[in-house]
Order: sequence, then C-alpha cells, then structure tokens
Amino acid sequence: MSNRDKSYDFIVIGSGMGGLTFASLMAQLAGKRVLVLERHFKLGGYTHTFNRNGYRWDVGIHYVGQMAKHQDSRHLFDLVTQAKVDWFRMPDKFDQFDYPDFSFSVDADPKVYKNDLIKKFPEEAQAIRRFFKDVRRLEQWFRDEIAQSLLPRPVGCFFRSINKEERALAMQTSQSYLDKNFKSKELKALLTSEWGDCGLPPSKSPFALTALIVSHYFGGGYYPIGSGKSIVDAIEPIIRSRGGDCLINHTVKSIIVKNGRAKGVSVSIEKESSIEEKNFFAPLIVSDAGTAITFGELVPSEYRVKMQPQVSDDICSMITVYLGLKSSPEALGFKGENHWIFESYDHNSMFDNTLASPDGKAGGCFVSFPSLKDPTAKKHTAEIIGFLKFEEFEKWAETKWRFRGDDYNEFKERLMNTLIALVEKRFPGFKDLIDYAELSTPLTVNSFTGHHRGAIYGYPMTAEEFCKRDFDPKTPIKNLYMTGSDVVSLGIMGALMGGVVTASHMLGATGFLTITGAAKQLAKRLELEAQQQSNLADSASPLESSVSSRTSTNVYSNQSDRVEVK
Repeated sequence: MSNRDKSYDFIVIGSGMGGLTFASLMAQLAGKRVLVLERHFKLGGYTHTFNRNGYRWDVGIHYVGQMAKHQDSRHLFDLVTQAKVDWFRMPDKFDQFDYPDFSFSVDADPKVYKNDLIKKFPEEAQAIRRFFKDVRRLEQWFRDEIAQSLLPRPVGCFFRSINKEERALAMQTSQSYLDKNFKSKELKALLTSEWGDCGLPPSKSPFALTALIVSHYFGGGYYPIGSGKSIVDAIEPIIRSRGGDCLINHTVKSIIVKNGRAKGVSVSIEKESSIEEKNFFAPLIVSDAGTAITFGELVPSEYRVKMQPQVSDDICSMITVYLGLKSSPEALGFKGENHWIFESYDHNSMFDNTLASPDGKAGGCFVSFPSLKDPTAKKHTAEIIGFLKFEEFEKWAETKWRFRGDDYNEFKERLMNTLIALVEKRFPGFKDLIDYAELSTPLTVNSFTGHHRGAIYGYPMTAEEFCKRDFDPKTPIKNLYMTGSDVVSLGIMGALMGGVVTASHMLGATGFLTITGAAKQLAKRLELEAQQQSNLADSASPLESSVSSRTSTNVYSNQSDRVEVK
C-alpha cells in the first residue's frame, strides 16, 4: 500500500522538534498512525544539518541544557527518541561573554556562577543573590503554569489567580527588572548576554524568558553526538514502525475545513521536474508551522481573524556564517565553549544594529564550534550568528533560493566579512583558520520553513505576547491543534514541551501523567541496564566485555496497553 492510500489518525504539519515529539509520543503511547508533512527536502526543522566540502553544520542546535541523565528533561527526550541520542557535555565554562574591556565565563554550577558574579561586582552582592532566587522562583512558576494548563479550565484559572505575585515578576520586561535591582550597566548587560537565545533584547523580552534561559543552563550545556541529525534519525523509525510516514518536499498549502471542523490538508508535492497537488485526510490535524503561518496562510480566510497575530516590528531575523576550518580552533585557546561577543553594553540598541550599512560594524555576535562538541565530527567547523532586520533583504524577497542575483551575493559577502572581522578583532588569528565560508540569511529561513520575514523563533515572544500565552494547543477550529514553540516556549526544549503538551491533551485527562510515567519507567530501565552492563564488564574477560559493550537493545518495547485517545 502506498502512503497515499493509507489512512492516518493524525496529520502533522511540519517536522520540527514539536511535530516530531508529538508524532513519536502518539505512536508509542497510543499506537497511532501519524503522517508528518515537511516542505523542506530534509526532515527535522531546525534540528536538521547540512554538508559542504566534507564539513557538517547544524542550522539550529548550538547547545541544550538539562540533559544530565538524572534530569526530567533528559527523561522526556529519551522517551521521545527511545534513548537513541547521546549527549556530549560541554566544558564547565560553557558560555563566555566578551565585552570591550573584560570577559566573563559562565560556570555550569549555578553556585560558582553566582559567586563569580559577586566576586566581580561585590557592591551588588545582595541584588545578585536575589536574582538567582528569582530565577529559581520563575523556573518553578513556569512548570506550574504548564501543569495548570492541563487541568480543567476552572481549576487552572483558580491556581493562576493565587500566583499573581510570580506572574507580575514574570511579565515585566527584563530591562525593567534590571533597572529596579541593579546599578552597574556592566552587570545589567552581563546578566542578559544570552538575549539572542530568545531573539529579543532586554527592553522587549519578558523577565520570565531571561530567567528560563539562565536556569535552563544550570548544570551546563550539552550537544547531541552526531549533530542534530541524530534526533531525526532516532524519531523517524518510531513513527514509521507504528504505521506512520514522514514525507519531505510536501508543502501544505491549506487546511481543509468543513462545517467548522478540520478534515485534512491540501499539499503541493515537489518532484524533480513537476509539482503535483494532493489532498490528505485524517480525523485530527496538528500544526507545527507556527501560529502566524497556520492562521495567516493555511486556514480558510473566515477563520484567520480569530488567531492571526498582527505584524510585529520585533520579529528577530538572523544571519549565520558557516565556517570550515583548516585545523582545530583549540590552537587559539577555544575549548568548545560558546562566545557571545559584544562591542558595547547596550543590548537594546544592538537589536537595531547598522550591520547592513556600507561602513557598518557588527555590534555583536554569537560564535560556536560544533566540531569541538561532537566527537563524531571529521572536520573542524565554526558558526557565527548575527542579528539583522528583514527589511535589509526585502528587495530580494520574491527571488528563489540560489537564484537571487549577483547583488545579493555581494551583499552576503560583505555581511560575512563584517562578522568574521568582529571575531578576528577579539581573537587574532581566527581568520587564518578559515578554509570554507558560507552565509545564510532570513530569506534562506523563509524558503525552507515558511516563517514570516525569516523569523527563526517564529512570532516574537514579547512581554505583551507572553502575558497572553495559556499553553493551550486547541484552536477555534475543531480537530485542529497547535504544537511546538508557539504552545509553550522557544528553543529545542520549548518546542519539545509543546509536543508533550499537545500529546497530553490528546491522551485524555491523565495524558501528562501517562507521558511522564513512561519517561520515568524508561529512565529506570536504562539505569538498570547500565548497571547490568557495568557488572558484566567487571566480571567478564576483556574480549567478552568488548563484545558486550557493542550489543544494543531496544530500550523501549512496544506497550501492550495503549492509551485511548479521547
């Protein structure tokens, strides 16, 4: 039977982390057949990788927090991937903030991080201690908010009403919190140096996001061994093994709605020399394409006004330089940590930088070294990410990928050289390591994801927008649900949790407990197997131990008791 003749229980629009998480959980825990449709010629959304001249880069994953084997986030990730993804722990000093007159390294141990800050800014010791307490406080508040969203609405609203103080703390802007609590402009800048992880500067982002980013890396940064591709490679077989499919080059053009109910999707299928139109039908449709695309482009026009967000000037678009290196960057002192390089302490003005002007200079950038975080890397690589408004690329908005013209390529070359020069200024000799260089722009993002104005994080989560978020995947259209980062939060783990929340709703009143219970069960099984392997290695001969270590087992067997989807 071809995939076009199959019947499916769910159709998922987009194969990003949220869509894949949802599909994996529904396949494993409910035995459902899920069809995942991806517009790109690769699965994975921002978890996919690409290769040039023997070099390999991730397009979205640079580091992930809370992946230690004892942590709940790791347990969920292992459940979604059947524990087929291993994680490399970055150095203890995993992030370094480089300012004009000093550098500061963030330690994986939050106590060391806090004490290092107090040592550098002793006059603000009390405020620093309060900051870490508030970060922990909002970390718990956010977990409670997600849990409460899964309760019956009256119960959830009641619990929210008694957490007004935490909510007020969360919803103020990061800049407002900083100005109320700190005096030093250097310290204010330092504490929000990772603002690129949410795509908005302190004046626009909710303090909750700053707190969540900081707490997310308590314990350090991790990177998937084998790159982000290992995540897709682990999840796709799970979906297919339960009768589902993952189809690339399938662009969803519209969601079919009849009598207020989603029935299916109309798809444009790209082949070598032609485009074919096809409809797919299923009882339930789940969109991982983001709210802006789903309700701005895919649903019938009469439903768009209900949920389509307004155009925002705060949309964050980025440019990325992918570099192949002649030799290891360790020669310059890099050990696998990320670097956030800034030319000033004013992150807010940096958001509106002048990188595009003829004599423009980059106000800051993020530098990462994938090859120092991945033991399987065969060649050394680096990535430089800068922020640039989409308006700078609008004149080429109607052109196609790889056919945008010489003026576009010249513009890209200048932008690339500007970012490389910024890194070279801070780390002399960096430019001499470069063997290959390529730059992607917001137009590249738009081509492969469809995201409005090349917004890598989707619709901007300003303080105003975050205040509206209720972590509910339901939409005004019956049988149409959302998943991914627009349901919960940004980043790989935010998108994964979006998939978890949507799956929880589908699995019924105890859905979230079903998922977390399965994750804990798997964690115990893995721990037991590891202990058995260790005992076997201790008692076996060297040859037997070597053979045993290469023996793989299926860590998550098919459950005999499936959860009935309500």
